[in-house]
Amino acid sequence: MRYLPKLQQLKVFQQVIRSGSIRGAARAMNQSQPAVSRTLRELEQTLETQLIVRGNQGMALTETGRAFAQRMQFILEELERAADEIRQINQYSQGSVAIGFSSLLALTVFPALNEAFKTQFPQSKLLIKEGQLSTLLPALREGKLDFAVGTAGPGFPLEDLVREPLFSAPFGVIARQGHPLAGATTLEELQGARWVLPETDMGYYQQIQLSMNGFNAPAGETPVRTDSVVCGLNMVLQSDYLTIVAKAMRAPFGLQDRLCLLNIDTLPEAEYCVLYSQKSPLTFAARRFLDLLRSQCQSYRWS
Repeated sequence: MRYLPKLQQLKVFQQVIRSGSIRGAARAMNQSQPAVSRTLRELEQTLETQLIVRGNQGMALTETGRAFAQRMQFILEELERAADEIRQINQYSQGSVAIGFSSLLALTVFPALNEAFKTQFPQSKLLIKEGQLSTLLPALREGKLDFAVGTAGPGFPLEDLVREPLFSAPFGVIARQGHPLAGATTLEELQGARWVLPETDMGYYQQIQLSMNGFNAPAGETPVRTDSVVCGLNMVLQSDYLTIVAKAMRAPFGLQDRLCLLNIDTLPEAEYCVLYSQKSPLTFAARRFLDLLRSQCQSYRWS
């Protein structure tokens, strides 16, 4: 390959994929169909390969087209981040940060963290994606998130990421007040319980599941899985489910009088870490946000 593709060619190819057709891409980019087709043909000539197959059923990516599209998306995300960082440095008060974390941070340190960050970057944009680390990793690797926070236990493929320990949080079993198992003091007593748990089979909850023999419930009933805190807590309150959450999550909803923490001290603490790309340096605003996050997590009383 003698020449690298032009940026406009990449943008056209990206829009063709998003729109699903050349006609749709032309309409979205306010160009003529022949112009989009010509740009796409020039890109294929530059790469010396066919990227798209056109047929009666519409267009489809070739094997090389799929491979190129994945790397191209990362390149365009990086270019956008680079331009955004220049704007951040020049204007200081502006910028954007995209982060992912579980509901624990959302219910504890995030409000104060947001205020501290907005004081330094009053016109900044914050994008928050809530979820377990296993669901955040694809977005992190695609460059859609600056960094993610969660528990990374055995089984996480982290070779391409920087893993920085952040804090430890004690966890406990939560039930409604008056639950038949509210007086349990050992995990063995909970083998017949009904569980609602986060939607992940990796990290901390994988470790707990192994120690509790898979959360065996009556008649082999499997746990209900959801990353919605509201859904999970409502099932605990209304349907006699149990759940395992960080102890610090009881207070934010003001449910201390309706929920009880079982007197079981054998659950290990969860080790939270922050993950970010080895290949893509953090932007100016993201580095400042991470500094504030470290400070907030170190001073917060997680117990």
